[in-house]
Amino acid sequence: MTLQDILDEISEKYPHSLTNGSVIRKLNQVQNELFRTTFRVKTASIYDLQKGVFVYSLPFPQTNVIEVVVDGRELNYQDYRQKSNSPFYYFIGTTGLGIYPIPDEDIVSGLSIFYFRYPAQLSEESLDAVPELDQDFHMLLVYGALTQIAENYADGAMVNNFTERYNGLIEEFHKAINETPKGLLIEDVMGVDLR
Repeated sequence: MTLQDILDEISEKYPHSLTNGSVIRKLNQVQNELFRTTFRVKTASIYDLQKGVFVYSLPFPQTNVIEVVVDGRELNYQDYRQKSNSPFYYFIGTTGLGIYPIPDEDIVSGLSIFYFRYPAQLSEESLDAVPELDQDFHMLLVYGALTQIAENYADGAMVNNFTERYNGLIEEFHKAINETPKGLLIEDVMGVDLR
């Protein structure tokens, strides 16, 4: 479904007078929550290390960071309010991710940050955009937004209805994830070591 399809679906299921901008803001809230709690996709970004630079901007929320590797060495997280326990660490401040020790040379592709992916934000300027959430579950966005829209109108019965539909889709999503084949396992029932 495109963003326009989702907006149309929402209007068909619950006619309202909200602007597209207001509904899209709700859709972004729902998809951000889904990516933060349910649809957690791990990915990585690689940056060049720069001599004397110890703070690097993050293009995603700081809470999404999983692991930091500098020049092949995994760094430990260090809470900046605590005493350092390690000679090599990273910390997250208000302006980005900091690393210590401060690099003393430029290293191409020397900083790897592993993190949970953050979805591209939907906007009125791109109504033909397709949300990054698995297409089989775009109705999660519809029902999540409908719940918030019904809340705006203090329509408790519809809030409950849309919440129930949303929660049912979340359950289906979890079942689909758990039933996905992780690879074939060949069991050695004959006692023959095939390695």
